Amino acid sequence: LLNKMLIYINNIMKTIGLISQELLFRINKTYLLIVVVLCICSCNLIKGQQKSDFVTYDSLSQKEVYTFVEKMPFYKGGEAAFISDFSRKFRPVYSDTEPKQTILKVQYVIDKEGHLIGARIYNKKEGDKLSAFEENGLKALNLMQNWQAGIHEDKAVNVILTRVIHVDINLSLIHISEPTRPI
Repeated sequence: LLNKMLIYINNIMKTIGLISQELLFRINKTYLLIVVVLCICSCNLIKGQQKSDFVTYDSLSQKEVYTFVEKMPFYKGGEAAFISDFSRKFRPVYSDTEPKQTILKVQYVIDKEGHLIGARIYNKKEGDKLSAFEENGLKALNLMQNWQAGIHEDKAVNVILTRVIHVDINLSLIHISEPTRPI
């Protein structure tokens, strides 16, 4: 009797062991599938998050703009052409009541077609009065329309840029910083 019970228990253990291995295999396949699906979803969420980190609405140009793209916009002819064109177009004018300025911190959008739009003095509110120096700087900047649009995911997009322009009024030299992302 004891021998029959041991054989019976042994057969039950073998059956339980087989069921457990088969069940464990199915569970592992199910968990693996769940992990793969979650990875795919999280990759798409991260991609969407990255886009939203670099896209904002610009109220002045009334467009969605990127702050950073794979290929940033550039002035055709490079920095030397930008400096040369800006120097020809910009004539500093100073009011007797205003201190002499030598720095313009500007922000503007290069749209999908390569046009400069929405030029403004960085950190000035819409109602703030501009100095004559700033007004002439914006006029000169708005005349500069020779841009190559920014590229993101193989298509042209609107990109907002911030630049600092240093003007040496004694030597009539202009130095322009590289465009940067808005802060």
